[in-house]
Amino acid sequence: MSGQTAIHRSYLPRVAALLAVVLVVVLWGGILLRKSLPNGQVLLGQGVDTTGAAFITPIALAAALGLWFRTVWGWWLSLIAIGWQLTSYLLFLIIVLASGDRTGILTWLTGALLLGLLIVILLPGVRNACLKRPISS
Repeated sequence: MSGQTAIHRSYLPRVAALLAVVLVVVLWGGILLRKSLPNGQVLLGQGVDTTGAAFITPIALAAALGLWFRTVWGWWLSLIAIGWQLTSYLLFLIIVLASGDRTGILTWLTGALLLGLLIVILLPGVRNACLKRPISS
């Protein structure tokens, strides 16, 4: 197998795509859990509200689709969206911690997923698989 074909067959873009879908599931799952559990805020902590999830979901799913099919636009969309969301999340976390509000499992899980997704997207295998197309014979 040639180097270009090996790059194109990398499984890492699909791992990144699955992480993006897991992020969406965690966001909506957190909303549902906080609404259905009377004291859920204590255990789950702060999280994205319905408006934020409705904004993030189509972008994350489009990025996941682009990563799954190893497209150039999918990689760039993912990088921009995750970079923006991670920056927003860090600002949100600073405010939550400074105000003394509770953090919980959901707060930290969301941050870990965002950071993990950014790391996976920046791995050479993902970048190369999405940005370097194999040369057709």
